[in-house]
Amino acid sequence: MSDEQQDLNLEDVGAGAEDASGPRRGGLLSGTLLTILKWAAIGIAGVVLVVTVTVITYNVVSKGGEARGGLAAISPSYQAKAEPLAYYDDIEQIRGQTADDPPAIYLMSVSLGYDPKDKEVSVEIGNRRREIQDLILKDISQKKAADLAPGHYDEIQAQIMDEINSVMRTGKVKSVMFRQFVVQK
Repeated sequence: MSDEQQDLNLEDVGAGAEDASGPRRGGLLSGTLLTILKWAAIGIAGVVLVVTVTVITYNVVSKGGEARGGLAAISPSYQAKAEPLAYYDDIEQIRGQTADDPPAIYLMSVSLGYDPKDKEVSVEIGNRRREIQDLILKDISQKKAADLAPGHYDEIQAQIMDEINSVMRTGKVKSVMFRQFVVQK
């Protein structure tokens, strides 16, 4: 039994010597594991920071852009380039009188722009050519000569386009262009 006790005493002495001489090996949170966790936490914090800054910047830019009219209002180079349209030019000249007293005479030629991929719109415009011509005649005849000045062209084109689109079934007219517009008093 004394040999067994002596062995136990040697083991105890050896264990105590390891503790006093250096760091403990093994354990639940060793140095390597702590280093990995530290770098993982730094990486996650970096990602959270980048996402937060991106979201805040996007919100600031988009809210500011709406108030100023978007980036297009800042510089023409930021304006999106519109796809070219196909134009229907077979609507005859429209001649009529304004609502003035005495009336002025107007003469106009229009082209209707539509998506070139949508061939059905071209066919429908052709089929409704006389109806469209009548819509334009009635609309312009209700206006006074002062309302037909060049400063009002965009407004008139938008009104004509809305009226034409209200009768269209297969598609929409994307623009109305004046090839000729003369008002004579």
